[in-house]
Amino acid sequence: MLLSTFELLLKPITPTAGTVSGSDRSILQGYFLNVANPTSTSLRLRLRFNAQSPAIDRTKLLVARDTLGTNDFANLTVGNTYDFRLGAGDTGLVILQPDIRTLNPANLADQIEVRGYVEIFAVSSFPFLGGARSFPLLVTPEHRGTFLPSPGTSGDFDQLITAVPTSSGSALLNVDTVFDPPILVDPIRPFPQFPQPIPIPGPIDPIGPVAEGINPGVTFQLENIQQVLGFMAQRLDDLSQPIPNGLPSVIANGDQRQPVA
Repeated sequence: MLLSTFELLLKPITPTAGTVSGSDRSILQGYFLNVANPTSTSLRLRLRFNAQSPAIDRTKLLVARDTLGTNDFANLTVGNTYDFRLGAGDTGLVILQPDIRTLNPANLADQIEVRGYVEIFAVSSFPFLGGARSFPLLVTPEHRGTFLPSPGTSGDFDQLITAVPTSSGSALLNVDTVFDPPILVDPIRPFPQFPQPIPIPGPIDPIGPVAEGINPGVTFQLENIQQVLGFMAQRLDDLSQPIPNGLPSVIANGDQRQPVA
């Protein structure tokens, strides 16, 4: 949902000192957001910064988060968003400002003047059941500017703090939830390949019918089978003969068969 406007500055107040001594001082201004989570749920929050003319150059900006009394530094994403986690009942401070660590306002290429608006969301890594939820947050956006000494001088640093109104005019916002599925770090690996089954030989007839309905493969098989059956019949006939015991054996027709010496 819409949160507020923002303005980032890193530039001289005036092009030259003119008739007023020290009026060529520079200003460093950032966007400061205090966020409190009064719920009993730890929330992942997302800020999205939008600017049109000129667009945001995230390489020149610095994000700082203070939730434990220390500053954690980061940068905006390619989509000009920043995600952070805020525990139940906790309060945090998020700062977006020009990166004074690398930029010099005396250099024209380093000067920044960007204006736009901020959106805020709660982020869920799982699909919503029964509709997306909203969470109450207490927000206090501010602009905080630091006036830098004039070039070549070691004057004082002065500061200016200005409250920025929220889109609803209230510090209490009911923030909508957006679905953002997690990114898989490791790609899905394919299942291991099982060994190919050993092929079972089929019939010897891979050719199919040929001329005049004769299949050479089948003819060859029949001839072999006939030979085997003939051999088996001969063996059975030999086994059916009586075993010689030295006595004549009687034949069915009355003749006698002499024993073999």
